[in-house]
Amino acid sequence: MQEHSLGQRAVAETIGTALLVLVGPGSVVATLILAGDSKPAITGADLLGISFAFGLIITALVYAIGKVSGCHINPAVTCALAVTKRFPWREVPAYVGAQVVGAVIGAFAIWAVFAHNAIDLGMGQTSFNEDASTWLQAIFSEGIGTFMLMFAILGIVDTRSPSDLAGLVIGGVVIAIIMIVGPITGASLNPARAFGPELVSAIGGGATHWGQLVPVYILPGLVGSGLAVVVYDALATPRVVEAPIKAAVTHPDSGAARGVAAGN
Repeated sequence: MQEHSLGQRAVAETIGTALLVLVGPGSVVATLILAGDSKPAITGADLLGISFAFGLIITALVYAIGKVSGCHINPAVTCALAVTKRFPWREVPAYVGAQVVGAVIGAFAIWAVFAHNAIDLGMGQTSFNEDASTWLQAIFSEGIGTFMLMFAILGIVDTRSPSDLAGLVIGGVVIAIIMIVGPITGASLNPARAFGPELVSAIGGGATHWGQLVPVYILPGLVGSGLAVVVYDALATPRVVEAPIKAAVTHPDSGAARGVAAGN
């Protein structure tokens, strides 16, 4: 049986995550450039546009590299699959490493496209306003957002589901989640996506939010995705139902059935 090597799959994850970061956070930078001095800088319509940028690139990537690497492009997804033995632990370092490298490459690509405007406008980083939202709100938002994403992924990749719709379903749920969680935390839903722009912004001398990275954008995502797998397995795994004794041992009279069939 032919299959893609770990090297091929790692490269696919690197490219996929790089494109996700270029288009997703890059759309935030583009929106802020177009907004200029407008207040607010990002309106509800802008948020919808950004959400679609994320959703559409993820849809495209699912169809482009899903057959190569599974299109995880997210350390939280990879780790959750490994925890439940859907993915081998020995390959987790290669996948997560590729995703982080890809996120950094994608962030450098944003810098290349928008020059120093990208640094000045925050590189599309995810952060939350500590004056407007509490830490508990932010942690819960990222956790429940990643839970919903992982829950939808498991549902559509289940062999009992129509796999041809995977890209549309996953991209669609990302749009929906960003519309809800985006105003609170920026809706990272992905530790690599949060890390890449943060690192490149630091390299470029821009603003950073390192203190929020681990408690808000890494740990809640890992916990949320892991919890989604546990809940999905508890709901979707069929259970053995004990039939009443009479129903279990009683069978149709085959002779009578043949007689009826003959009469017809």
